[in-house]
Amino acid sequence: MVGWWRRRAGRGSGAAAGGADDGPVRGAAREAALDELIRAAYEEGAPIPEELAAEAARAGDVRAMTVYGIGLGNRGAVKEAEEWLRRARVAGDRMAALALGTLYMDRGEFAAAERYFRPVAETGHVGARQALAELKALRETEARNTPPPSRPEPVRPPAESAPASVPPAASPTEWAARQLLLHPDDDHHPHVLMAMAVLKAEEGDAAGARAYVTGALASGDPEVLFWVSRMHVAQDGLHGAREHIRRAADAGHTTSQHTMGVLLTEEGDTARAEHYYRLAADAGHTDSYVNLGVLLRGRGDLDGAETCYRRAIEAGDSAGMNNLGNLLRQRGDLAGAERWWREAADAGETDALVSYGAVLAERGDWDAAEPLWRRAAEAGHAAARLNLVGALARTGRMEEAERWLRSVDTDTDAAAPLPSGSHGAPPPDGPAVDDQPVGPDLAAVADWLGGPARAGDADARAALDLLDGEQGTG
Repeated sequence: MVGWWRRRAGRGSGAAAGGADDGPVRGAAREAALDELIRAAYEEGAPIPEELAAEAARAGDVRAMTVYGIGLGNRGAVKEAEEWLRRARVAGDRMAALALGTLYMDRGEFAAAERYFRPVAETGHVGARQALAELKALRETEARNTPPPSRPEPVRPPAESAPASVPPAASPTEWAARQLLLHPDDDHHPHVLMAMAVLKAEEGDAAGARAYVTGALASGDPEVLFWVSRMHVAQDGLHGAREHIRRAADAGHTTSQHTMGVLLTEEGDTARAEHYYRLAADAGHTDSYVNLGVLLRGRGDLDGAETCYRRAIEAGDSAGMNNLGNLLRQRGDLAGAERWWREAADAGETDALVSYGAVLAERGDWDAAEPLWRRAAEAGHAAARLNLVGALARTGRMEEAERWLRSVDTDTDAAAPLPSGSHGAPPPDGPAVDDQPVGPDLAAVADWLGGPARAGDADARAALDLLDGEQGTG
């Protein structure tokens, strides 16, 4: 773990800088003693006087070059540090590559950092893989904080998104590494205590982990409470960890506030859910803007919902674009709805792919609609699969159409009812094409769809309604 290693080695190099050796040792004995000091510093992060690290580095010891370079970097001599680390890296030292990558990452030069991290990660090195994961998270954070390009007018697609589940976060070890980098000289910082608890738990030292957790919890720090809730989620499930999530939310942790909104929405307590969503949204949590918009639209507050969706869109959220399209359609602004659906489809939002494809099909442009539905169908979208079946049947590709129909049946049997509002309904069929097959056997299709429709799947219910209409006119 690059962050953890830097913390330990950095302390040894920095704390002992200018110190003296334990006494005069001559010849081979002195060389052996120095070699052991370098080994301990390199492998264990043990303290070593800077002048001894420099002596061994100048004598050609690659490990010493890395130790010396890290020590120089930690006391601010970055240019000289880079020179020594590059020498070690050229000699094949992976730790030097990680240290160089970390220097670039800390400066925000992410592309350069990746050039050092990736070759090491591709050898299977755990620390390098974790460094790449941290680099990815930093890039995503930077992207979220960069204002989106101005648009003439916000636009996006259909089917109300269900409340999002807990957003992805860094793994515990990634978070721990980051905290040790951020607080290199504060052993009593609550984040450092929690990071040490994570590392102790990973090593299997349950007693040590508990001791560190106890110290971290005493601070009441929101981030600590969040990671404690994550541990309980892993052990007891989301609902079993509810009280721990609430504590973190009430302490001001944004992700936990969003999660409490999700849990309360599922319980039907929309008033309290709104409270937590607003707290998280005010802190910039994009998913909370989307979910708050869903909640407000359900109450009939279209103006409030539109404001939420547009704020989510400003942060680059494609679900907000999709939901704004739905809202504009509800208001009769079909041109505005189509524009947002098209933009959301371009961003890969599966509901939008279905909806924009439906718009194209209604205009008779089935060739353009089919690839959109296929993308969404391959991502598992049930309505997209049903729409794709219709597009395939129109051109006589019955064998492939039946495969997609069977995949809908298999998925719905395995997954039970889908959350209401999670997908858009299939679009109405376009005009019939003369001399083309009319499609799969409608009775068989109805039989496939009957089970999920009775289980509450709105997509299947809508498809059955369409089939009933076709059978009545056939």
